[in-house]
Amino acid sequence: MNLADIALVIAFALVLAGLALVLLRRSLIFFLLGVELLFSAAMVIALVGGAVWQRVDGQILALFLMAMSGAALAPTLALLLRVRKAFGGSSVDTLRHLRGGRDG
Repeated sequence: MNLADIALVIAFALVLAGLALVLLRRSLIFFLLGVELLFSAAMVIALVGGAVWQRVDGQILALFLMAMSGAALAPTLALLLRVRKAFGGSSVDTLRHLRGGRDG
């Protein structure tokens, strides 16, 4: 097993963990953590692909994903702090009443 195969196994594990956290939706913080794990898996795959084909495109894509991750995380964390202050928790269940009167 070479280094690229090991990196792809790690990326697969990151995707599984990220999807599990996103699909559970118990807390907004875990949801954000799941999205960040998915971004990390994409970065690992981009870097492995660039290393295998000996091109710099994978590193450029990884830098772009890092920038996108940081740009998405900052306002989301600010919104999360605002929700926690307004509603007293960061659980998805506490935000269900914001749907506009629908019960389902």
